[in-house]
Amino acid sequence: MTEARTLKIKTSLARQMAQPGGRTLADVERRANERLERHRDDVMVTVAGTITELELVVAAAAPGSEPQVYRLASALLATAGFFDTGPLYDAGYSLCDVADRMQSSGAWSWPNVAVHVQAMRMILTGGCQADATSDALLAGLRSVAAKART
Repeated sequence: MTEARTLKIKTSLARQMAQPGGRTLADVERRANERLERHRDDVMVTVAGTITELELVVAAAAPGSEPQVYRLASALLATAGFFDTGPLYDAGYSLCDVADRMQSSGAWSWPNVAVHVQAMRMILTGGCQADATSDALLAGLRSVAAKART
């Protein structure tokens, strides 16, 4: 009987991976963030457009348009979530929460939605900065959300 032999084959990829050098994880992350940041202005235009759409839905307050509020607010979160939008993201999340609770309970309140949309517009106009104004707006939204939970 012959003895089995094991052969180790080194592919060109394995040889390249074994060579020193390459990019560090920190460098890869930095470069990815730089590329993402190039899209910030376009994304903020999209976010502003979504807030405008929400304002139109609130102004019309048409029966049956309630699901649009959640759809638009979640689209805003999906877009703004790629960037540090701080209080804007928190306000959008609060609107999603309130809209979902109101839709589930059947107790819809357009003024609750309007307050959220106005706060998001103010935060966006203020550059999405966390400051005393945005803190006060978010505190007010938290109280609106707490009432929607009861």
